[in-house]
Amino acid sequence: MSRRPGRTSLALVLPALAFIAFGAARVVAPVGLLGLVFDHPGGFAVAAAVTSLAGAVLLLIRPVELAVARVIAGPAREPTEAERRELEPVLERLGARAGIDTRRLIVRIQEGPEVNASAGAGHLLFVTSGMLGLGGERLEAVLAHELGHHRGLHPLLTMLIWWLSLPGVALAAVYALLRRGVSAVAGRLGGAGRVVGVPLLVLLWIWQLTVMWIYWLGDLLAQRAARVSEYEADDAAAGWGYGPALVAGLEAAGAHGVEPEGRLARLRADHPPLADRIERLTLEPAAHSNA
Repeated sequence: MSRRPGRTSLALVLPALAFIAFGAARVVAPVGLLGLVFDHPGGFAVAAAVTSLAGAVLLLIRPVELAVARVIAGPAREPTEAERRELEPVLERLGARAGIDTRRLIVRIQEGPEVNASAGAGHLLFVTSGMLGLGGERLEAVLAHELGHHRGLHPLLTMLIWWLSLPGVALAAVYALLRRGVSAVAGRLGGAGRVVGVPLLVLLWIWQLTVMWIYWLGDLLAQRAARVSEYEADDAAAGWGYGPALVAGLEAAGAHGVEPEGRLARLRADHPPLADRIERLTLEPAAHSNA
């Protein structure tokens, strides 16, 4: 499969730098587990970059892909013979249009009524049984969108960012544990516990904000990059001639999903609003002609 890093790669530079900066700051902090492992923030930055890159590259190895898929994607199975007969001609047509060897894909079926598909690792393609039921050009167009993710290296780059985010994920879990502990003790003490517990919880949130703001910024930037990747994959599918069919597929998916409401929810979402994607595909067909 021809790989072509694009806008998503550039969008992911900022969250990567933010997560590395967060970890480096934890190395030199007065209290921090990373400081027990690394003597200097530069050492952490190098180790984090190398580990993340190696973790992403490993996902190009098919046995590793399958092992990871079982962990991160939930229950998924191989296609039945009937499903293979349905999918193979669809993927063959898609490969001919896109110039991609779809025989290298590892296709897995996820049971559920949702109309959805997703790309993972280096070759994984997940399709819900609800998406299979859609069939026709809409199915082919949605799969083209997922191949756009693979062409842009989006699953691999996302995994790299995930590795870099792990120190922040672990520290956030520690703060959550502390808050649960304070709440549990305060609850047992009744009214007196609330008098002490509420200020302690406020202090914990202030402490976490001062320590983790870089991580939260990186997380928001990572979610923005994920939204950019959706537009980039849409462009790829439209450039291969699937624009109108992809609009129909997105409309079908929207009928079975719930869109995030509120500005903060949209900032934290990893997908843009379906209405925005549909409008973009409908109003800007010329922008996709060279995708």
